[in-house]
Amino acid sequence: MTRVQAVLVILLVGLLVGCGVVPRSSRPSGAVVSSGEVTTASPTSPSDTSQAEDSSSQPPPTMAVSSLQQVKSSLMQAYRDWEGTPYKLGGESQQGIDCSRFVHVVFDDYFGIDLPTNTKTQLNVGNSIRRAGIRSGDLVFFRTGRKTLHVGIAVNSGEFLHASTSNGVMISKLGNSYWRNRFLAARRVL
Repeated sequence: MTRVQAVLVILLVGLLVGCGVVPRSSRPSGAVVSSGEVTTASPTSPSDTSQAEDSSSQPPPTMAVSSLQQVKSSLMQAYRDWEGTPYKLGGESQQGIDCSRFVHVVFDDYFGIDLPTNTKTQLNVGNSIRRAGIRSGDLVFFRTGRKTLHVGIAVNSGEFLHASTSNGVMISKLGNSYWRNRFLAARRVL
């Protein structure tokens, strides 16, 4: 096995094992993300083996600005499509939906990524992100009760999209004292 093949196998195994999400093989009809797909790494050319060897020790590249804009655009489309949908524990339609199912539906329909439908399980996918590093598309988690978790998706600087128990699907501010005091974690899956 050549070095390039070995590096590609390692990268592939790392993506499959480390991420915890399963990308769909085809985009759903409602997806807004266009040809500039959201990716975290670019393939290495066979002629550049020294760079391929070094890339495994380097952090993943940052998301391109155009991709970040596409993520924001897709999330705002999801907001327009679902705005005001009431909260319903265990619900998964526009007649009623809960926070974790809403996150699942948005990632599935708008990004082609199949996330778990349970908040506790979603808390284990992707990579941990510090609060200061949150960007559009990151999952944000809150502890809203002794045994209760809540999840949403960061949309803009300091805002997140979620299915609120009191107001249904809406955008809230992360800096709001209620959410700021209950912040638990952030995870990056895009």
